[in-house]
Amino acid sequence: MRASRTSQRVRRTPAVYASATLCLAVAALAALAPSCLRDREARDPRTPRDVEVPEYLKDTVGEVARFTGRESVAVQGYGFVTGLDGTGTKVVPPGVRQQILDMMRRNKVEHAEEILADPDTAVVMVSGWLTPGIGKGELFDLDVQAIPRTDTTSLDGGFLLECDLTRVKLARGVESRSEPLALGRGSIFVSPFGSQGKSKTSGDPRVGRILAGGKALKTRHFRLALLTPSSRTADQIVRLVNARFPNAASGAEDPGRIDLAIPRGFRDDKTHFLDLVGATYMRETLDARDRRVALLLETLEAGNDMDRVALCLEAFGPTVAPQLYDLGEHPSDAVRFHVGRTLAHLQDARAVHVLERIATDDRSRFQEQAVEALGTLQSGIGLGVLGRTLNAANARVRVAAWRQMDRLAPRTFLAREFADKFTLSIVTTQGGPFVYVARTLKPQIAVFGNVAVRPPILAETRRVTATALENEDQLKLISRRRSRDLHIEATLDVKDLVEKLALPFGVSETQPKIQGLDLGYSDVVGLLHEMSRKGALTGPIVLQPLEYRIPSDRETTRPISAAEETP
Repeated sequence: MRASRTSQRVRRTPAVYASATLCLAVAALAALAPSCLRDREARDPRTPRDVEVPEYLKDTVGEVARFTGRESVAVQGYGFVTGLDGTGTKVVPPGVRQQILDMMRRNKVEHAEEILADPDTAVVMVSGWLTPGIGKGELFDLDVQAIPRTDTTSLDGGFLLECDLTRVKLARGVESRSEPLALGRGSIFVSPFGSQGKSKTSGDPRVGRILAGGKALKTRHFRLALLTPSSRTADQIVRLVNARFPNAASGAEDPGRIDLAIPRGFRDDKTHFLDLVGATYMRETLDARDRRVALLLETLEAGNDMDRVALCLEAFGPTVAPQLYDLGEHPSDAVRFHVGRTLAHLQDARAVHVLERIATDDRSRFQEQAVEALGTLQSGIGLGVLGRTLNAANARVRVAAWRQMDRLAPRTFLAREFADKFTLSIVTTQGGPFVYVARTLKPQIAVFGNVAVRPPILAETRRVTATALENEDQLKLISRRRSRDLHIEATLDVKDLVEKLALPFGVSETQPKIQGLDLGYSDVVGLLHEMSRKGALTGPIVLQPLEYRIPSDRETTRPISAAEETP
């Protein structure tokens, strides 16, 4: 009997403990319920973090997702160049020769064999990079190089016929080509400048570049990949992104993927759009958003991490603009610049007032960036300030002002287009004169102020010679074209010189005298460079920096350094 009671007591013990534990748990949950409800907003959504970030950067889309499609894609192919004036080759490697012949026949080129054997032509390797997010029909630069072990001596003055560019992949050590992703075509620019803008001493004329010579055949899309796939989180991100950028985000069957479409206003700055998406705050209650904005403003005022803080503020959209106004009067140049740029990106008219003082101050290290920010105001209300910065001391600031004004109000400046060659622009300025030369995308020469040739001068390139004796007011130009020389005169004004070099011959029955030498961008820039090198121009040549913008995890600002060239 005693054993039986003991057995029953032992058997009842786990049940007693379980009951007690359950009671305690219920009591604890009841006590914590209000606290849980209060803290639920603060904890959701859960955000896996690789590294700890400051409080003002927590709970953003960039914490729960990563971008895909941000890498550049290399494309290449063989191409055929014409117009080389005897510097090409008759001999082409057999395997390459057959590819070129097939390409010419596809394009219905007659007498392909004879043309391929002409020394005025050459077979080249064409390569380029499809940048992240590039759209169908967008243009990009191409690099061109003569095929090794051929007789081609120079690509200067050549024109690349349309060719296919494909992505090259390595499969088990063997190259395999995909379908064409781009087309290549255009005039070849053999630059007389080195990588740092200095005269090249050992440059290779067999290597050149075609500015904006590549054309994308397909759009490359960006996507967001959630670190922890979740339909709820994906729906929330789509809702938040589309509230800021209508129809820019769409969900997929895969709960870990979100497709992104670049809004029209960001097609020239895709990086900035991605940065804004990544900086989007994921809490949706008004109290939480107000607290985050207040924290960001406090951090910006303190001058901490201003690029990322300003980006997070911009991600909230136009409603945050009025809260930035007071900081627009901050004594710090850096704080005012970040406030003004954010307001400009938000299309707020107050940006003009904030940025004006910086854009017109030749001592400000943010002057160039302030000018560029004023150019983002699509209404054009910043044009007045931009016009004043055309007289800035720094050449890069003036170039930035011209480019922004030319985009917003293209008829402001006198410009002349030379078909399939380049554009010549004339910019009136009270600052020191100079000649601007583009080296990426659009081939462009811009003359700032009155730049003239200073005789006596003897400047010579491979295809053209310019001479003028002291006290002469005319330049004698001679272009060598195989069996004969072409002669023409130009005034000492650089604008007239460039026009005479680039204009077509224009010879007809009614006009027997040639109107121009029909030279390309490479020839014109080469002669200007040679004149500048000899000190025969009244203003220096200012080169477009070779900058390549690749989307990054954060935005960076490069202030103007004291070493920037000032003519």
